[in-house]
Amino acid sequence: MDRELRRLLLVVVGLAVLLFTGRAVIGALYDSDELARQAAALRARLRPGGEAEARPRREDVAALTQSRDALQARLAELLPAVRYEQPPQFQVAAGGSPDLQYVEILRREQQALVKGAAYVGRSVPSNLGMSDLNPTGLEDVLRALRSLHVVHLVVSAALAAGVDAVDEIRLPPAARRGQEAPAFLREHRVEFTLRGSPRAVRDALAALAGGAPWVALDDLRLESQDPDGARISARFSASVVTVDETQPLLEGGST
Repeated sequence: MDRELRRLLLVVVGLAVLLFTGRAVIGALYDSDELARQAAALRARLRPGGEAEARPRREDVAALTQSRDALQARLAELLPAVRYEQPPQFQVAAGGSPDLQYVEILRREQQALVKGAAYVGRSVPSNLGMSDLNPTGLEDVLRALRSLHVVHLVVSAALAAGVDAVDEIRLPPAARRGQEAPAFLREHRVEFTLRGSPRAVRDALAALAGGAPWVALDDLRLESQDPDGARISARFSASVVTVDETQPLLEGGST
């Protein structure tokens, strides 16, 4: 009995000491103005979204609104100029087989560009850079026809400018079906190597840059093909841009 009483007394005394100590610590914190301010600042930093509680200044909101409106107006001007629309001659007709129509369009372009170049003593890759495996399904066929149209634009401009040859046409690896995420802007890029006189190469690039539809030229590299520079090669990429206005302008849904 005495042992149990002593144990009970020790527990009570321990609790009393613990409560007194805890109250003293809490009192020391909150009775000090400086510590109280520090605690309040810490709570504000730790609170989720605490920074957002401050209201923006009216003049800041007005300036941002003006900048947003100016950018939207500029975008409205630029989109019609850069937007790529796939022309009917590189489309799939309703009711037909996309696979068969792709083969027909490819053969038509080979006849016009490859044989047309050979007829005037110039050379163009016989497959026009297209894959040996024909695309299947409407989505893949339309993507391949967009690339083929870019090839048509560049090769036509090169031959009209008098280049000696289109040495290389290379398409980037196609994304697997269903793996392309929706995007506001989508680039369709094809890489080329032209060879000819500096003037012919310049004229071909100028025709592409200033023509319609809008074609973006990038990664241009020029190399001399002989000691006197009478012949050069030009490696570059040519791209067209499609616009999907149903998608947000920026990732994450921001506009």
